[in-house]
Order: sequence, then structure tokens, then C-alpha cells
Amino acid sequence: MQTIQIIQEKIENYTLNHDYKPIEITVNIRSPLYTSSPYIFLDGILSYLCLREALGEDYWSLPTDYTVDISKLDIPLKQTHDMYHCSVGLYNKPYLRKDIVYKRFTDKETRHLTKKQQKGRIRTNSGHYKDKIIQLPLVLTDKITWYANGDKQEIQRLLEHLTHIGKKTSIGGGYIKNIEINETEEDYSFMKNNKLISIIPTKYYKQPPKNGDEFKSRTYKPPYWDATQKTICIVPNNQLIENIKKI
Repeated sequence: MQTIQIIQEKIENYTLNHDYKPIEITVNIRSPLYTSSPYIFLDGILSYLCLREALGEDYWSLPTDYTVDISKLDIPLKQTHDMYHCSVGLYNKPYLRKDIVYKRFTDKETRHLTKKQQKGRIRTNSGHYKDKIIQLPLVLTDKITWYANGDKQEIQRLLEHLTHIGKKTSIGGGYIKNIEINETEEDYSFMKNNKLISIIPTKYYKQPPKNGDEFKSRTYKPPYWDATQKTICIVPNNQLIENIKKI
């Protein structure tokens, strides 16, 4: 319990600068990008980087039987109600396809074995080291853009620690070539060119619904995996599905 208390105190005492300005963040990547969701969330990425910075070495030894509360974690984005000012990631000319990944036990994994395992036989037909053929969706694109209202310097500093985006980064997925951050004249965190580009709970969305609007029960802020935060939201168009329809 004392360890948990120390962790939560570190989170609550972590502070950043708050010189908020409307910005455009462009991440140039090397394809492919592996993802299980049509959306990539800037606030999710920043909360991960901030949590890692706030906890230091403790981040790598978090208790497995306790869920850390990050509701008070300071991240460098402006907030309205409990929504962060940031769009979902906008892909440049995305192309969706399916890839097959082969997972096999090799001599590279021997360093993860216990002394007892090193003396015995490793089962590759079942268990943790089972050989697998995994089918994964991948996106072919050269860049992802977010619009946000945040502290440009803090965001630049944090994103410098990010080397990849998405899943399967260990095999090169979503490798980041460079990141560009520029100020914009207006805050496009939620809408750009009269087009919704962020997930907004209906309790905060005051515009009358129109033909084509899509509503779903889902989370809208970090941690996005927390199903207890689900609520009815209006969601942006799924770029990946739109691209399939055009092909």
C-alpha cells in the first residue's frame, strides 16, 4: 500500500508548463503502421509519456494487482470540461490491408528464460512460447497529423522520446522519421473545415445532429482501455473504412 501511495503522490506532484497555443503536429513515419483501432489518440500518447516521466524507474515495476489512477496526471493539453483539446490522428492517403506475422521462439528469447527453463525443454506447441501465425490489419501511410491546443515546447520535448507509433513496434511498425510542430491561427482540436475530427460526448456536443453523423458508446479520454468511462459520443468518420469504399 505504501508503494501505491508513493506512486500516486508522484503523479499528483508532476507538473508541466501551460503556455497553450493552437498547433498542428505532423509525424512522418515509415510504413507499415500496425493498429487495432481506426483512431490514434494524441492525448493517449502524451499521457503515456508523462506517466513514464512522472514515475521514473517506478514505471517499469508498477504493481500488477493495482490500476494506477491517472485522472490527476498533468499533460500539456488544454482542457474543456474533462476533454482534452486534440483531434484524432489524421492519416495521409491511408491504404488498409492485412498482414501475416509469424511468431516463433528463437535463440534471441533465451535470455528471458529462468534458470530452470534453461535446463529443460521449451514447449513451442502451447503456452507462452507457442509458435503462432497472427493476422493483423496494417495501414500504409507516410504521415499522421493531429490538431491540438497545448504547450508547444512541452509537447515537442515529450515526443522526442517517441520512436514508434502503433503496435508491433519491435518489428519496425510505425517507425517515426521526424516530427514537425507548427502553430495555427485557429484551434482545430475538434472541428476543421466544418468536419468533426475528434470524439466528443453527446453531453458536450451542442450542435443538432445531421445526416451522416455517427454515434457510439466509447471512451473519449485516457486511459482509452477503461470501459467504465464509456459514454455515448459522436465520432469522426473512419478514414480507413472511407478509403476501402473508394477503392
